[in-house]
Amino acid sequence: MTAEAKRPWRAVLNSGFLRRSKLIGSAALTALFLSSCAVGPDYKSPEPLVQDQWLSEQVGEAGMREPAADWWTVLGDPQLEKYINAAAAQNRELEAARAAVLRARALRRESAAPFYPTLGANAAAVRQRSGGETSSAFSGTIDSSWELDVFGGTRRATEAAGARVAGAEENRRAVLLSVLAETARNYYAVRGFQKRIAITQKNIELQERTYRLVDTLFQLGEASAFDLSRARGQLELTQSRLPDLEAEMRAGIFRLSVLLGQPPEALLDEMSAVKPLPTPPDVVPVGLRSDILRRRPDVRAAERELAASTADIGAATARLYPDFSLTGVVGSSARVLSDLFESGSGIFSIGSFLRWPIFEGGALRARINAEGAEADQAEALYEQSVLDALADAETALTRYARKLDTRNRLQNAVESRQRSVELARALFDSGEEDFLSVLDAERELVNTEDELVRSETDTILNLITLYTALGGGWEAFEEAGRTDEE
Repeated sequence: MTAEAKRPWRAVLNSGFLRRSKLIGSAALTALFLSSCAVGPDYKSPEPLVQDQWLSEQVGEAGMREPAADWWTVLGDPQLEKYINAAAAQNRELEAARAAVLRARALRRESAAPFYPTLGANAAAVRQRSGGETSSAFSGTIDSSWELDVFGGTRRATEAAGARVAGAEENRRAVLLSVLAETARNYYAVRGFQKRIAITQKNIELQERTYRLVDTLFQLGEASAFDLSRARGQLELTQSRLPDLEAEMRAGIFRLSVLLGQPPEALLDEMSAVKPLPTPPDVVPVGLRSDILRRRPDVRAAERELAASTADIGAATARLYPDFSLTGVVGSSARVLSDLFESGSGIFSIGSFLRWPIFEGGALRARINAEGAEADQAEALYEQSVLDALADAETALTRYARKLDTRNRLQNAVESRQRSVELARALFDSGEEDFLSVLDAERELVNTEDELVRSETDTILNLITLYTALGGGWEAFEEAGRTDEE
């Protein structure tokens, strides 16, 4: 057997298949040239008209600076920073959002697969009997086909899939931003409850001493049973606040632990040490109001969905036009297995096909109309996301300013109540006032101190809400948030 006979595939190539492949390549280049214009609308990113100036009067020249991306560091709490980093790395909802990005990337690769030719291998062995004679047939082929994207249907589908990959990335960033904010909120909610518990315990100690004093005076006949009953009632009322405060504190620790991807009890010991609430800043840099659209992941995700829906129109429109495809088969066929590799057994075929859907009951036009309506819906949702983002930021800025003012006024009120208690005790000790004035002053101090701590906590929580409404935070974890695939 000659060297050529041992290589039937080379014989097939030499017999003209290669020359025909050059024709296929020329046709492919022509098709690619024709496909430079894809059908359907070309997407143009919307540019909503948003003024740079804020409506809130609290934003001065200092407030127009760009807000910090890692806003939690402004609060100056290393433990919070540690929890923020842990949540960004371990939160389960965030892990699910990362998986959604991987899925979107896989779907984009799937949508781009028609750009490339398909290649398959087939082998067959048949033995049959007919008219008293038995015969065999053996064959082995490699076949290929390539659908030419003349009217850009594949490119539009890939464009839509690419936009949805970007949308999935923005959704991941939105989840990240939510996780960071919830971590900070729960952390400071726990700190707030701890401070309320500490103040309540201090007041319980003061009121216990007061009750013992009144009891002694009652035994000496210098205080009435009414005074003793009022002192006991005030003490029991203050003591009744502790169980609810402690329960809410533990619930906050449970939520914080879960946000960090840990069991609810994981942080009970670590969070037992009481730490003060931070002093909220008088001025919060917020940047230009129009910058919100660049920073907010939800707005960016809505814009990418609009881009994807626009590309879907082109993909649906391309189905109205003919599909062009090229096919080729090369292989061997013989009646005897050993002849399968002889040079004379080679077979090949080259063909081109055209398929044009002439009538499908209006399904293609209906699909184009459906995609157009979906694009209109996406545009409306994008515009709504812009309005919501602006309203969120303006509302958060206004509420933070008001909460800060309330906190400052309550701080002054607590100082006044403390002086009132001192004065009432002094007057009672000198016999100029009855004990009822002391109890009233203590009750007012307890209520005002508790209200102040709640206001301090609310101010910090509103500050976190403001940072969230501005859309910052996710930038600090961009590298950590990237998946292994590009």
